[in-house]
Amino acid sequence: MTIRDRRALCSAADETLRQEGARLKQILLLYLVVVTALSLGASILTVVLSDRIAETGGLRNMGLRSILSTAQTLLPTVQTVAVLCLQLGFTAAALNARRGKDFSRDTLLGGFRRLLPLLWCYVLQALLYGFLGVVSMYLGIYIFLMLPMSQSFHALLTPLMDSMSVMNGALMLDDATVETIASALTPALWIIAALYLPLLIPTHYRYRMAIYRLIDQPRPRAMLALRESRVLLYRNRFALMKLDLRLWWYYALQLLVMLVCYGDVVLALLGIQLPWSPMVSYFLFLILGLIVQFAVFYFTMDRVTMIYVCAYESLIMEFEQKKQDMERFMREQTNVPAPPAPPSPPADQPWDDRY
Repeated sequence: MTIRDRRALCSAADETLRQEGARLKQILLLYLVVVTALSLGASILTVVLSDRIAETGGLRNMGLRSILSTAQTLLPTVQTVAVLCLQLGFTAAALNARRGKDFSRDTLLGGFRRLLPLLWCYVLQALLYGFLGVVSMYLGIYIFLMLPMSQSFHALLTPLMDSMSVMNGALMLDDATVETIASALTPALWIIAALYLPLLIPTHYRYRMAIYRLIDQPRPRAMLALRESRVLLYRNRFALMKLDLRLWWYYALQLLVMLVCYGDVVLALLGIQLPWSPMVSYFLFLILGLIVQFAVFYFTMDRVTMIYVCAYESLIMEFEQKKQDMERFMREQTNVPAPPAPPSPPADQPWDDRY
């Protein structure tokens, strides 16, 4: 079984689920209950903090307002970190089920024991993606300014730059001018995207197995996990992309969940007004989105996770096979008899001309 044999990966995942699917489904149910409760609780707490911040006016309540604002800002980050740790724990449970090892509800909490390497792994990837984005942005803007399509942008910006004085170095722009400049910069955004995506996609697939390496390492380290993921996916990134395309329906369902969760925003963009307050719309679509997300993940997440676990296992087997082949080759090379020594030159004869 290799990562290129996608049908074999799906068959192996189904076979594992037939044996351990019931126990894994219990772990998945616990995971979904916790994640749903975290999402709903964080949303309610955000609204409560917003109302409390609005009530704390005046200089006397400045300290309390700062504390509440900081808590409101950090709340989504704390929620995201908790969800990432739970995802790592569920992936570890699926990996143990595939290998025939024991797993339980405590396995779901294993991600919190790898919290620092997990966060550092995501931070390093974010820094790398950000660096690629900055390079693409500067190069895209430069290309845009060199093309004839930037003439409208030059025509808008030149009078504004001429109106700036030495004493007043700031540009005072109204909303109409900002919208016009943004419209003129639209081709630049397409150029930046055309430069960024060919850099982002291969880099992203190069480090897709870093999370699995964090699970397998006795002492997890982020840099080592990223390096090992790059080694495992060498010449296998396109095969992993094909596996993602085979599971397109799973990502389409996630997009559906997002659209339902942000239904109030989508309807507002479409110009549809609902006959109740925005707060009611927010919680209504939030609860509907969480219900749809719960159903989608409950019926699909265990199988999809197991397919990726089987893909990871196939990469490990392929790497071990290559390693064994290399070791066998080195042993064969060391056992090869030395080539015969070249014949020694004949002794000088009296009639040889030494000059």
